[in-house]
Amino acid sequence: STVNIIHGLAKKKRVEIEMELGQILPLTCAMSRINQVVMNLLSNAIDACREGGKVKVRTYEDGDEICIAVSDNGAGIDTRVIHRIFDPFFTTKPQGEGTGLGLSISHGIVLDHGGKIDVLSVPGEGSTFTVRLPKGRT
Repeated sequence: STVNIIHGLAKKKRVEIEMELGQILPLTCAMSRINQVVMNLLSNAIDACREGGKVKVRTYEDGDEICIAVSDNGAGIDTRVIHRIFDPFFTTKPQGEGTGLGLSISHGIVLDHGGKIDVLSVPGEGSTFTVRLPKGRT
């Protein structure tokens, strides 16, 4: 449902969204808050892509965790600043584009659910953000 909401932004920028939704167990969570996290990750991924870029959303189980991975083939994150991406008000976007709060808020939501966000980024090749939420958490 979150992809449907953000699809207009992707279409406007001519970015393809590919979905690979694996079989996962139902998860007890604040669904609207997790949707907010996914929407933020998708929006950032689309922004990172050039016209004609690609964003991929995957869901899968990894041991005791439910995972949601959002990947892009955009510019990647500079290694000099990647350690700051979850800091409030930090942004790599041009001035006037973004508040620097999206990843910070998303990080807090995931932590509130007992999970974590991992990021793997290769400058010039893209980034993957993986949200890991524990199974069976209430």
